[in-house]
Amino acid sequence: MNPIHRLAFLRYIVIDECLFEATNNASESEAAKEAKIWFKDDLLDAINERIAKFSVHSKPIAMRTLEKDIVDLQALFDVKVLKLSHNRRAHYRYAHSGMSIRNSSLSAEQALALEQLFVHLESFHFMEGQEWWWEAESRLRVHFDLFPEDSQVRLAERKIKSVNAAAVFESHHWSDASRKWLPVLSKAAAKLIPVRLAYRLKHDVPLSHTTCRIEWLTVDHEEWLIGMLSWDEEAEEMFRMLVPLKAVDSVDDVTAHFPGESHDLEGWSWPSYAAQRMGLNDGIIDSKLEVSEPVQIWLEEPIANRFMVDPIHPSQDLRLQRAGGGVIFTINVVVDAALFRWVMQWGNQAQLLEPAEARHTLRLKAREVASLYEPMFGP
Repeated sequence: MNPIHRLAFLRYIVIDECLFEATNNASESEAAKEAKIWFKDDLLDAINERIAKFSVHSKPIAMRTLEKDIVDLQALFDVKVLKLSHNRRAHYRYAHSGMSIRNSSLSAEQALALEQLFVHLESFHFMEGQEWWWEAESRLRVHFDLFPEDSQVRLAERKIKSVNAAAVFESHHWSDASRKWLPVLSKAAAKLIPVRLAYRLKHDVPLSHTTCRIEWLTVDHEEWLIGMLSWDEEAEEMFRMLVPLKAVDSVDDVTAHFPGESHDLEGWSWPSYAAQRMGLNDGIIDSKLEVSEPVQIWLEEPIANRFMVDPIHPSQDLRLQRAGGGVIFTINVVVDAALFRWVMQWGNQAQLLEPAEARHTLRLKAREVASLYEPMFGP
């Protein structure tokens, strides 16, 4: 999607949020209802404020652009916007409660095309590593109410009820706006397009910029991470690093030039790197080869039970040892911060037994974490 279209859809989203808020307040007091009225000039200000945050180089839109957007919104998403008057000032709202572009329906042609896509991609259901398609298809079918007609016929004698799509796939996480970068970054990785990336690993540090080649995208502990090969302009050498998607501030896939094409680092495998660890750590990756080693972890019985079915790590030894009201597991991983985080999340229900040096390091880290609470609660 080009920048012009991205900004147009951003405006549609802002308009939808405002109109949805103005429409769905029937149970509130009159004062609250009046506070949520979106007049034309307020709506225009809200859109321009969001555009400025999205792209500092974009110009604010005019009132005629807003009016055209509202017309286009109704045509594209099959919603109806009412233009009303309050104290002789024009304001907008949806025709009825619950209306939103997020719940818009497909045309007959679009629904047929999507159903045909599902049929063509049925083979994905049985391909190793393509489990993401099960979730994608399920969410699309629920969102657009696309279910095979034969199922409806078989259930015709039953009383069928429907619920809102949002009530089927519930999430206890806040929405992740950083996923807007996934389309451009996935294209850059697939087509070997160099990008200029601006990111901030910590909130209190300045932006960092790097020219890089995106190698892969992965989810670790429900957070998207970008694996990239970056070019150090001062040292004129390459290095690898991991950056959380949430740390990305901007992406330039037009003017970036990656000069290190002929100097690629050989003998490196991202999957092998990840497979040797309990998790991934953001930042620059050390070029030195780290060797995995046997690690013994004791887990209390309630925690241990889950890992007898779903292993802690693919390298988990199937031979188990019961001790002290729990189970001792042996895995082969690199001893690093990710391993310590994994063990510490279980509190006193987990202990790292071997190697001894790692056990000592974990003890020091636990004391360091505990010391953070002393100013508030005492030692």
